[in-house]
This record gives sequence, structure tokens and C-alpha cells, in this order.
Amino acid sequence: MAVTPAAQFGARGPKFQLMFGQGIEREAVAPPSVDDLIGLGWLSALDARIAIERGKRWAAEYWIGSVRDQAFALACLRLGEPTAYARGIDRLPRDVVAPFEEALVRSLDSGELRRALAMASELFMAEVNEVDPELAERLLSPLTDAPAS
Repeated sequence: MAVTPAAQFGARGPKFQLMFGQGIEREAVAPPSVDDLIGLGWLSALDARIAIERGKRWAAEYWIGSVRDQAFALACLRLGEPTAYARGIDRLPRDVVAPFEEALVRSLDSGELRRALAMASELFMAEVNEVDPELAERLLSPLTDAPAS
């Protein structure tokens, strides 16, 4: 069910079904680009690392979740599932999804945040490697080098 002005009402995705009334023809919303997802994931990993180092535990948890989300979106895109609003995640094969459980933050302890970030980053980089191994190699070092003290 949707309540939208008639002049703007129409399909935004491939599964839209008009039940009654009239709709307008609209362009389908394109999935995000691989480059955008990689950029967001990489920046999120860097922001998570900085937040951990600065003792900003909730910010770190947020950014770790974002790294995980971008990795999931890349997996969805790679396997032909929808990326928006996590719609395709539950359609991914179990062997793709299972490792993501280890990227969940279990507490706000700095050691736990580092562990979850390392796992989320590993999953993210594996997805980047699927689409662009050379880029994955270039991005890996800033994510894994020890932070400056």
C-alpha cells in the first residue's frame, strides 16, 4: 500500500504490481555501483578503526556495521540479488552468509570491537577481491597496518 500524489505514482522496482488506479511510467532505480559500495565500505573501515583508537565505542560499532553492510551489498550485487535495504541478504546462499555472524559486535570492549572490525574487513576485502583483485591488494594495507600511536 502506498499513498503518493497521482502525478508521481509508479513503479520504482521490477516487482511493482499496480492493484487499482493508474500509475505513470518511471525509470527503475539502478543498483548502486560496485565502486560506490567499495568506497563506502573502505571509508567505513577506516572510520571504525579511528573510532576504536579514540575510544568512541558506539561510533566504532556503527562503522563496523557499515563495513559489514557494504560487504553484504557487494555479495548481493555479485549474486544478482537486490542491494537496497538488505532485501537480498536472506536470499544469499548459507555459505556466503554464515561467516558474517562472526562480524557482529558482541560487546563494546575495545578488543571485541577490533575483532569484529577485523572480521568485517576480511569479508569486505574478499568481496572486493571478487570484483577487482588489484584494487583489493591496494586497499588491504591501510586496513591492516598497525595504527600510528
